[in-house]
Amino acid sequence: MPPDTEKYPNKKQTFRRRLDKWLLAVRQTPQVIQMAWRAWPVGTIIVPILTITAGLLPAISLYFLKKVIDGLILWTGGNPEAGRQMVFLFLSLEIVSLLLRHGFDFLIQFVQTVLESRLRFCIQDRIMNRAIDLDMSFFETPAFYDKLQRAQREVGFRPFSIIISMVQGAREAITLIGYLAVIVILAWWLVPYLLVASLPALIVQARFGWEGWMIASGRTPKERQMSYLQRLLTSDRDIKEIRLFGLGEYLAKRWKDLFWEFYRQDVQLARRRRLAEFGAVVLETLAYAGFYAYAIYCTVTRPAVTIGSLVMYTQAMERATGSVGLIMKSIANFYENSLYLSNLFEYLAQKPTLTAPAVPKPVPLPIRKGICFEEVTFRYPGASVDTLKDISFEIPGGCRVALVGENGAGKTTLIKLLARLYDPQHGRITVDGIDLKKLDPVEWQQNLGIIFQDFSRYYLTARENVGFGDLAHLDDLSRLNAAAKLSGALESIERLGKKWETTLGKMFDEGHELSLGEWQKVALARAFFRESPILVLDEPTASLDAKQEYEIFRQFHDLTCGKTTVLISHRFSSVRMAERIFVIEDGRLVEQGGHEELLSLNNRYAELFNRQAAAYR
Repeated sequence: MPPDTEKYPNKKQTFRRRLDKWLLAVRQTPQVIQMAWRAWPVGTIIVPILTITAGLLPAISLYFLKKVIDGLILWTGGNPEAGRQMVFLFLSLEIVSLLLRHGFDFLIQFVQTVLESRLRFCIQDRIMNRAIDLDMSFFETPAFYDKLQRAQREVGFRPFSIIISMVQGAREAITLIGYLAVIVILAWWLVPYLLVASLPALIVQARFGWEGWMIASGRTPKERQMSYLQRLLTSDRDIKEIRLFGLGEYLAKRWKDLFWEFYRQDVQLARRRRLAEFGAVVLETLAYAGFYAYAIYCTVTRPAVTIGSLVMYTQAMERATGSVGLIMKSIANFYENSLYLSNLFEYLAQKPTLTAPAVPKPVPLPIRKGICFEEVTFRYPGASVDTLKDISFEIPGGCRVALVGENGAGKTTLIKLLARLYDPQHGRITVDGIDLKKLDPVEWQQNLGIIFQDFSRYYLTARENVGFGDLAHLDDLSRLNAAAKLSGALESIERLGKKWETTLGKMFDEGHELSLGEWQKVALARAFFRESPILVLDEPTASLDAKQEYEIFRQFHDLTCGKTTVLISHRFSSVRMAERIFVIEDGRLVEQGGHEELLSLNNRYAELFNRQAAAYR
């Protein structure tokens, strides 16, 4: 029968992958130790010292036990005085040894608790900082969220577990050496006998650790779906529609289906793992029984092997077997935790692509020539078509311009490129002739006051919601009042119980919920609070009623005086206030000019304007 040509390569590839993971675990170890050192240098030194020192005590204690038993035999066998002295001396030493072991254990547990908390904080801090540093493009891909969720999942205990596995493994190795030093007196070949008998446990632990990691890594996208469904069913923002449309049972069923799918995988793996572990324990027990029989035989046939020696040898073998088992378990845990921790390092290894040049040029202030889009083409990560296609136009410095077009035309994308949240794939954007890529992106963004259509709602104080526009002046009450007055938010804030110190939203105690229009006024105030030379308003009045919109745009010229202003709006009553209008359609610039000029062309802008005007006739 010809050999199966498919199976052998697969087995070979699986072996290679597992070997690579072992090597990866070893390579990651210095990084884990470095993390622990950053979290708490003192604890990183104390934990291994205490743990390894405690590992020396069991073998010493076992020797004291042997001497106590030998003393008892001597006491009852014809030399009571010498036996009594021997018993009391070594019994006292045994008690001291036990007290030291317990003292070390309690101290180790305390230090480990502190180190674990500090390490968890340190890693979570690195995860959040990495998210802050990464470009917007990362947040557009499901693969990034898979990495983020896997990294978040491992923060709790994996790094600390690796450190504990190494430390406990070292402790048990030292303890084992002491036991082996006792066993080798009986017969040298018992040492390899013991080690071979313990190998099945290591093989089982490593194999099923690998399988568990493969299962967990493969189902991350579905775990995110499960988390999303859970948020939908428990979110105050979504519960209204879910109740209204009767979606609760449907969404809950989808969540349950995913849960039971994971449950079946976990139970099947656990059943196979426990059976394999039981088989390994049976082999280990049979090996121990063989040693026990040999030790009894030696006690009967060798005068030098006393009853105390028999107790010492059998106890040494039993405890050595336990130590080997713990060492094997530590190695397996180290391997398994390293597999999962590779997710964290994979996430942390991501680097932002939008970086500041080595020697950035200063941001030109004030802007004189203007901002220029030159043949700009852009496609979102993972998209199959370009969102923007060969767009070129100029925004003169200090000019008010408007972007007009139907939903999905690419208007907001232009703003994201202007803010350098992304870089175009082709073409460039310049300010006074300087490519944005030659500026420090952080410095450039600090000169932009932006409100996006999907503005953020911070469930924090009203002061923070507005003051986040310029953190340096977060406590400047006069500026806060001025920005809120310009946006129309001041009246709502003055009605709040604690005014500026009132928490907005209902997520936390004593929070006050705002209407959608009030939230938009707060977001608009945040953009005004920055007092930046460039103002970008993306549908700034979409959630306001006609009166509120009128009040804001009545001040539009004053609000934007001296600023380079970009307005996106579907309301032509707002758009007509701009000095220049750009019409975007399907990612292309199809028209540009003033309001009256574009109406006279009787083209796309006129069509959109007349369609909206017809609704009011």
